[in-house]
Amino acid sequence: MQLTRSWYVVEHSSAVPAGSVRRLDFHGQAFAIWRALDGTLSVVSDRCPHKGASLSAGRVGEEGLACPYHGWCFQSDGHCAKIPAQDSAQAIPRRAQAFSLPCRESVGFIWIWWDPSAESSAEDLPPLPTVGPVPEDDDRGWRALEGSVEWNAHWLRVLEAFMDLTHAPFVHSGSFGAMAPDQLMPVEQWAKDDSVYERVLAPRDRHYRADQGRGLRAWFNQGDDQSSSVSSDDGGEQHIQLWLANVSLVRVVFGDFQISLLTAHVPVDGTKTRNLWRHFRSFLRSPLADSNARGRVDRFMAEDQGTVETLRPLIPDLDGHGDLLVASDVSTLALRRMLREKRDAGLFR
Repeated sequence: MQLTRSWYVVEHSSAVPAGSVRRLDFHGQAFAIWRALDGTLSVVSDRCPHKGASLSAGRVGEEGLACPYHGWCFQSDGHCAKIPAQDSAQAIPRRAQAFSLPCRESVGFIWIWWDPSAESSAEDLPPLPTVGPVPEDDDRGWRALEGSVEWNAHWLRVLEAFMDLTHAPFVHSGSFGAMAPDQLMPVEQWAKDDSVYERVLAPRDRHYRADQGRGLRAWFNQGDDQSSSVSSDDGGEQHIQLWLANVSLVRVVFGDFQISLLTAHVPVDGTKTRNLWRHFRSFLRSPLADSNARGRVDRFMAEDQGTVETLRPLIPDLDGHGDLLVASDVSTLALRRMLREKRDAGLFR
């Protein structure tokens, strides 16, 4: 099940530095993401039109992306600019072109416009979703980490999991969910403009800072004017939002103590999803705390993965025949209603 004519995040921007190329597996197809020496980003089919070699195994040089088999060179728009074995006076065949996808960059991610019918003109594309708030990369008030993990689950099941509040006391009982009440209903919820949002009141995880600071607090406090001021409030807020096609943001706010987890749920194929995450923290910003922070993200992801990979049917039934949803599934209901509207508009295949 694919949502078409939509923007998808497919990779971290940092994963494709200038002069590099890497393979992208997306909705069961293979693409090559490459960045020219001048920084121009491109996403093309991972197949050379000459004899079918993998372009993601090629190399990037002054003349573009060179096929590893015969050195055909492709420009950022997918057109072949050079065939080394052919006399320069000969015209390059019109079919010597790699199928390209429109791509953009925002919030540290690479986005592609997915329209397999190729009916969309690059000039007529809608803007990227306005994802945020997310700290800027050069904001010294935050420390950022990023990573990825692949789950054996359909991307819609994964997307729903990141909007599901009521599973926290059970799936995450060994971590942050131990502080959550069984009845965890949002105090604010809405769905509009291809986005679903909810806000929930949440207790403070009193062990988080202690765990990160144990044995190293003196080092972490250097140059961190916020880490020594711990609010006495017992409560804070969680803000959870998703943007179609495949981005979610979880923000935990306890005054000076703030964490954001921005995740893109990339559909590798019908049974696998690659979660690309960016984690931001406003406290203990020294790199010395990175290992602990990364471990907590890995643990959170692993807890969800163990359950989500067991869900059946593999693909959620948008009409509600497969799952028995109740009032507490308010955001899941809103998301599925939004997806049904997309399906009825002919945007699923």
